[in-house]
Parts: sequence; C-alpha cells; structure tokens
Amino acid sequence: MENKRKSVICICILTGGLCIVAECAGGRMNGMGAVEAKTYMAKAMRTDRGYAAADFITPVGDGMDDAENVGDLDTEGADAAGEGIMVQKVSYCGGIQEFFERGTEYVNEKLEYYGISEEDLAAFGPVVLMEEENEYADLAIANVDNYVNVRAEPNTESAILGKIYHGAVAHVLEMAGENNDWFRIVSGNAEGYIKAEYFFYGDAALEVIDDYVTRYAVVIADRLNVRENPGTDSARIGYIDKGERVRLLEHVYLDTQEEWLKVQYTDDSTGYVAAEYVNVVEEFVYGKTLEEEEKELAEKRALEARKQVPESQVSENTSVSVTPPNTEYATNEELRGQIVEYAMQFLGNKYVHGGQTLAGGTDCSGFTSLIYADFGYSLSRTPGGQLSGAGRGIEYSEIQPGDIICYGSGGTCTHVALYIGNGQIIHSSTPIKGVVIGNAGYTTILGVRNVID
Repeated sequence: MENKRKSVICICILTGGLCIVAECAGGRMNGMGAVEAKTYMAKAMRTDRGYAAADFITPVGDGMDDAENVGDLDTEGADAAGEGIMVQKVSYCGGIQEFFERGTEYVNEKLEYYGISEEDLAAFGPVVLMEEENEYADLAIANVDNYVNVRAEPNTESAILGKIYHGAVAHVLEMAGENNDWFRIVSGNAEGYIKAEYFFYGDAALEVIDDYVTRYAVVIADRLNVRENPGTDSARIGYIDKGERVRLLEHVYLDTQEEWLKVQYTDDSTGYVAAEYVNVVEEFVYGKTLEEEEKELAEKRALEARKQVPESQVSENTSVSVTPPNTEYATNEELRGQIVEYAMQFLGNKYVHGGQTLAGGTDCSGFTSLIYADFGYSLSRTPGGQLSGAGRGIEYSEIQPGDIICYGSGGTCTHVALYIGNGQIIHSSTPIKGVVIGNAGYTTILGVRNVID
C-alpha cells in the first residue's frame, strides 16, 4: 500500500499487459474521444504482433462490478482492434504498486519488453507522472476504550506481540485476513496484525488526525519541581529531571502573566510545572512492544516513588544549559539561506512515518517542524496544523526560500514541503523516495506559510 494517489496521465504495468490511466477534463485526447473528469483505465493486450493499442477509453464504473485484480476480468474482448477493458478500483490492481515503487525507468524496461515503440506510445499523448502525496493515506488511528493487541497473525488465536492504546497511530502496510478485516501494520517498533474495526482509517483518520497529536513538556532545567497547583508557593508533589518528559494537558496563565503547564505526572496524578523551564513538543503516540511496555511501566513506578522524596533530600535546580547557535544572522534573508542549506544536508535520507529525528528519518511535517525547531521555532507536528498555524499565510507570488508550502485538496492539507528557491522544494516525500527535491507546483497548493517574518 502506497502513500500517494496518481493523477493526470500515467503509464502503469499490470500483469499480462500495459495499462493507461488518465484523468482528463473533457475534450479529445489524440482521437480517443471525449472523456469526463474522472479516472479511466483501458487495458491494452499484447498480441503476436506486439501491442494492441486501445483506441478509446471508457469511464470507470459504468455498470461494472468492483474488481480487485486484473485476473478477475474477462479479457476476451480485447483484440487487435483495441477494445478497452475497464478496471475499477485502480489502487487494488496488482501491478500498479510495482510501478509506483520502481518508477519510470522500470516502465521503460517494460515498454521495451512488450515491443512498444515511441510511435505506438505517442498515440496516447504525452506521458506525465504527477502525484498528490498524502502522508496519512495509509494511517490508522486506534479508536478503543483502552488498547488493542498487535498479533503475530491475522487472527485472535495468534501470539500477542504488543499493544496499541487509544489514539495511537499505525502505518497500514496491507489488508489481511479472509475478509480483509485485519490490517498488517507498523506502529513504532510494534509490527504485526490488528483488527481493522478498532481503527479510524483513510478519510476518517485524516479528518481527526490533528486531535491525536500528543503534546509533551520536556524539561530543559537540571531538575524541575512538579507542584500541586500553579505557582512557586504551591506544595511539591514530585520532580522531573532534565530530558524527561510528561504529557501536557493545558496551559495556565496567572494574574502575574506567569505561564504554567498542567501535566500528567503519574497515571493517577496531575501537577503543574513552570513553562519557562520546558520545551513543548508534539508527537504521535505509537504502539508498544511488550518489552517497551515493561520499560515504560518501570519509568512510571520511578516517578511515583519520587512523590515520597522530600525537597530537602532532592532539591530543585532550575539552571538551564543552552548551546547558542553557531551563527548570528544579520538579516532574515541570511537566516532563510541557512535554513535551506541546513535542510539540504538531509537530502536522500529515508522517510519514516512519525519519525522524530532528521538523521534517522521522518515524514513531511516532521521534516519541516524539526528543521525549524533547530532554529528555535516551534511548529505543529501535522500538515493541517502547519497550514493553520505556522507563521502567517502569504500568496505564492510572495514566496521566499524557507517558506512552507502546504498541499492537498478539498481544503484538507495532506503534505508540506520547504521552499528552497527557483520554483523548487525539498521535502520528505514518501517511504519509497525519502527526502528529495522537486517542483514546487507539482500538485495543488492550498497555502504558503511565512514563518520567519
């Protein structure tokens, strides 16, 4: 399963033949006849003469049942005259995935194998591969009271490998089970099978994804007290050491304009920490292996034990060690150049859905947020959050290097990228491509965000 949808004119290789996929907005296409603005597919069968070109394209779904594989279709009607055979549910056709993963070089090899000349290919017009990327196309979000088990096989009798708690996200690799009622997933380090009925998936997941970003307060002081109520005069209930984190519940502002954060200190207790001594980060929650869950339980027990330690024995230390930036930026233009130069260091790195480091790999919104975080800016962890809240919105005509371009359709942002100048972007594209440079106008732009000025 691939995190992308294809549009405009593509060539895809299916088992036993060549398929042309097109999305056109009316008119004629090299004599093929008028087509409406929807997706079409015609199968062109190979004959002993080489290639039997389909000379027309018929709309998908006109009185035709869904087909999950080309092999399910009656192909006897395709002959040298080129009668088109329609394939509905393009995403389920076996060979398309291979094309999308292996790209145009693979297509050229197949064209040579099938004996298709450039003249034959020209009959279909220009071949353009465009894509609308959606990093959440294969995302599932747990919708359960507590947790659901990750199993070794797609059945409830198989071994339990881990757990996915409510609100955790998983990357769906494929449908599984006799009735396709299971997902094979990866969620953090947990990999296995989950029951599909317990998850938001597809468009349903995209609609609620911003509600399932978890915010954490990460301590930057050497040691920070957790207090019963906001304010330094409130009783201490425990402490957190540098680098440790607790879940952020809400922001609280006192009459003195001091900002405090309400946090989930232990499973059964909440408290407050001074906002000036923490960094707030956004992350997705992932599944846990059995080993990871045991380690997390041990850390929770350690926090619980701290509630019994008096401050006289372990005192607060709010000193903060800050590493200043290596360069001072005389102008915003210089800063923008440094941001682009920094981002280019990660060109070719892998795409990791929900990944938390630039070096280890991350997804599209992780890439932009982590780049900016290293320059002192805090951005949302999701594409939708960046479209609505990263800096200020500007017109594309005003764009400058370092700005964020938000892509999507229907008003929903599904992908973001960093503009690097000259009509180009750098972005964490897909699991197949990783971090790449591309054309800024490759698909629909919903908005541009100026974070710097």
